[in-house]
Amino acid sequence: MITGMTDYNQRVKRWLPGGVHYNFHLPWEETPIHFLKASKSRVTDLDGNEYLDLYARFGALIVGHGHPEYNERLKETIDRVLSVSHCDMDAEALELIHRYVPSAEMIRFGLSGTEIVQNALRLARAWTGKNRFVRFEGHYHGNADNIMGGRSPKKGLPIPADYFGDLKGTQGRARDAMETQSYLIPWNDAEALEELILHQGDDIAAVIMEPVCINGGGVMPAPGYLQRVRQLCDNHGIVLIFDEIITGFRMGLGGAQRHFGVMPDLTTLGKAIAGGGVPVSALVGKEEIMRLLVDKKVIHAGTFNGYPLGTAAVKATLELLGQHDGLPLAQMNERITMIHDIFREEASRIGLPLVIQGPPGCASYHCCNKPLEHPSEYTFELMSLDILLHQKLAEYGILVSTVSRMYPNIMLGMEDVAWFRERIGGALAEAKEWLDELA
Repeated sequence: MITGMTDYNQRVKRWLPGGVHYNFHLPWEETPIHFLKASKSRVTDLDGNEYLDLYARFGALIVGHGHPEYNERLKETIDRVLSVSHCDMDAEALELIHRYVPSAEMIRFGLSGTEIVQNALRLARAWTGKNRFVRFEGHYHGNADNIMGGRSPKKGLPIPADYFGDLKGTQGRARDAMETQSYLIPWNDAEALEELILHQGDDIAAVIMEPVCINGGGVMPAPGYLQRVRQLCDNHGIVLIFDEIITGFRMGLGGAQRHFGVMPDLTTLGKAIAGGGVPVSALVGKEEIMRLLVDKKVIHAGTFNGYPLGTAAVKATLELLGQHDGLPLAQMNERITMIHDIFREEASRIGLPLVIQGPPGCASYHCCNKPLEHPSEYTFELMSLDILLHQKLAEYGILVSTVSRMYPNIMLGMEDVAWFRERIGGALAEAKEWLDELA
């Protein structure tokens, strides 16, 4: 890396732990790239190097860098009404979410995915009077103690516990936070869920899942799986929660629930809901459950719940994505699909195993021969290969998520497809040489 970037990284690292704004338990050190400017789907670092941005701030930046209409809406709000509890855009933003998201009979705003998931679980416990929730291997629902990482023993009740080598493991977790609150089972296995509910359903308040397991490698639900989960929850008085913080507006304006035709009781939204410029999350769901907030039986507090700049960003984002019956999202998906095709073709040409799977707006690539069918197949070894390819892509001016996801935005253009085509061959060739040496 050029000296100027190296010096700046060291300056930041003096005060910022690890020199990065977040971390997981990965056995290597991340070297961040500091950016100076951005436009549309491109970003430029401190040394003047330009990149195609398919990272998009972990998928949040769905409107692209410097979208003129989006930016103008935020600037107008800053000048007009910056810091009040309620503003003149609340109704419009809420109505847009209700229009697009099938389960959104009532809506509450928050800031982060982590906090909004915890509030969804609180509502589910209050509604059912039960304590535990079911979560799934390979899914991610924020960094709270009770829901991140762990694995269940092979025999007995599927009660999660910390283990050595857990990429999402952490010291300092509150004692028994996982063990006393959740069960952890394989996803895409309806029989495993049915067996657990039959034996422990009297103490299960909620089932929470990503309806597409993006964090487990972009694995789609097996045919009929979501429908069976919905039926099991209905039969046993369990609240079904879809974590659509990633899929919410990247798998269409109605998210995975509209795509698959399965209605959860509660849904968590985040990332792309506000375009990527400011943090906003949302908890939406059935009115009968959400009325626990109306009746003040459940508390949901927060200084920046529904702040004007965030509300303006939600309104602007959903209006932009919904233009011309969703044409911006359709064009985005068309162009990223072209990039996926080029990626596969070049990998095949040089003999590098590669698959791309998941919804176009949040697809994952993997250095293997066939698509993953279960999150358990997204092993540390495969993740390591994917991350090595990620590093080579960055050297050739293509940014993707560290965990091998590609996030396009609605300003992605044909010139960006051409940029990818020009650079991907060299990146793949060097990656193959590197991986062959490691084999």
